Amino acid sequence: MAHRLKVVVLTLTLVGALSGCALFGGERVQSDYVGPAAMNQDQVTRLLNEQGYTDITGLHMNGTDWIGSAMNKDGRQVNFDIDKGGTIHTK
Repeated sequence: MAHRLKVVVLTLTLVGALSGCALFGGERVQSDYVGPAAMNQDQVTRLLNEQGYTDITGLHMNGTDWIGSAMNKDGRQVNFDIDKGGTIHTK
């Protein structure tokens, strides 16, 4: 019985130690990347302006995406969607 208890304790200790290992998904990695989902409305407006979009209207979050309308570089009104990876999709 004592031998079995030692095996259980050793097993639990080993599992606890390995749970912090990256191989088992326990390591947390911090990144400086801040995607659009973490940006506020002013930051998203600045991002769009930097890409040549003006007259931005209807800007709001839809899940993790920002959506709205704007004037593109060619002077055309477009609807856009900015996904969580930062890609601007226009329609």
